Parts: sequence; structure tokens; C-alpha cells
Amino acid sequence: MNKYTIIADSSCDLTDKMKKIIGAADTIPFYINIKGVTLVDDDTLDLPLFVSNMNSCTEKMTTACASPLLWKEAMLKAGSFFAITLSSKLSGSHASALAGLQLAKEENPDIEGYVFDSLSATAGEVLAAYKLHEFIESGLSFDEIVATMNDFLANMKTVFVLDDVSNLVRNGRMNKVVGTLVTIIGIRPLLAAEEGEIVYLDKVRGIKNIPTKLLDTVEKCGRVIDGDELVITHCNNLPLATQLAKQAKERFKFGKCSIVATRGLSSFYTGDKGVVMSF
Repeated sequence: MNKYTIIADSSCDLTDKMKKIIGAADTIPFYINIKGVTLVDDDTLDLPLFVSNMNSCTEKMTTACASPLLWKEAMLKAGSFFAITLSSKLSGSHASALAGLQLAKEENPDIEGYVFDSLSATAGEVLAAYKLHEFIESGLSFDEIVATMNDFLANMKTVFVLDDVSNLVRNGRMNKVVGTLVTIIGIRPLLAAEEGEIVYLDKVRGIKNIPTKLLDTVEKCGRVIDGDELVITHCNNLPLATQLAKQAKERFKFGKCSIVATRGLSSFYTGDKGVVMSF
């Protein structure tokens, strides 16, 4: 039996089946304010309705991370755990989880846990959760898991193509100048998570060119892809995600490839039809 529970925030787009396989607890939810209503990013969220309301909303929409108390409760319940959060450069979730860990240790000094900064989001957090499970199952010690996982996160790559960057710009997750240029020119931006921050890589003209542009980043990354795992998340864009997965396996030696639909927070920032790839 898995000794450690995996805890993540809801930017980690794990399905219930995935949670069961890797021994993950229910994710710690973010909160999304849209049209004056605060929504909880958990299993109660009606995703199709949420995306529809998001697409039609002309007002500024905001997000907020969970309080340290929610993290504390999940950590105390687990006893022994590893937590994964959205990049600390993009959200206060990592700081909240660290505060929750401190509170949990004050209440129970015997708990054993560590909070990882994914330096990524959505597909990156899903991949991180799977790798963490792999390291736990391999029998590594607590300290070895921490060191191995942090090394993996430092080398993990996350790239994505979005149809709409407005929520990223409005909420300070993307440079306003770049975001404005993308909007004015009317192109799809090829973006990446580098050291936890969102950076612009290139432009993509035409839907048909998206898989090629994304997979070109694999070729340029300098890593040998030999059985590595690939995770693709998407917001209402299964056909494109499936096409990307097919071409990835044809072009490179990826092993397992998982395609996952984005949940609330990830849908909010990727926007409708956004596709994210982590490896």
C-alpha cells in the first residue's frame, strides 16, 4: 500500500480514476469569480456551463487560491504526504500550502510531508503527480523522493497554444505588451512555462500547424525522449489533443500518453480550445 498520499491543488487536472490509481486525495480547490458569483473548482462545478459563461462574460473575472486551513486539514488527514502546487510565480497556492504545512506540523509534529512547486500548471501538474507516484512506488526514501522530484520538475517542459489570452493578461499572468500584440495581430501564441513563468515562444498561424509547432519544441529541448511520459490537457478540444498525441508518438519515442480535459481553473486560463503539453 502506498505510504504517501499525493495532494494537489485543482490546477492539477486529475480525473477521479487517476486519483485512485496514484493514491491522490481530492484536490484543494481554487475559487473563480465570474459575473459576481464565486465558484468552487471541485466536482460540483458544471464545466460546460462555466466555459459558456466565461466566453460570454465581458467583465473582469478573477481567481483565488485556497486558504492554508484547507491545506492543513488535508495534510493532517493524510499523515504522510507530498503536495504539488501551481507555479509559485503564477499563484499564491504554493505559499498557502507551505503555510498549511507549518500549521499542520504545529498541531501534529509527527506528520511527514513536503510541498513541491510544479513550476508549471495543468498538464505539468498531472505529469508531476504521475512521476511522484512512480518515485514513491520505486521504494525511494523520503529525502530521495524530494531530491529526485525536484530534479524532474526543473527539467520538465510545458508548452501550450491558446486561442484567447485575455484572462492571463487581465490577471497578471502574462505580459500586457505581448498579450496586446497577440490580440491585435489575431494570432495564436505558442507559449511555455520557463522557471515557473509564462513566456512567448512563437506565433502559430492556422489550426493545422498547432501540433507541428508544439512538437518542434520537443526537438529543440535538448532532451532524449526515450519512453518519456507525455500529458496533454485541453479545454473543449479533444480532436486537436488526439491529433497531437498521434503525431507525438509518430515523431518521437514517447511512452505513455495521457489526454485529459481541463477542470475549472485550467479552463479559465487556457481559454476555450486551449491545448497544453507537458513532457
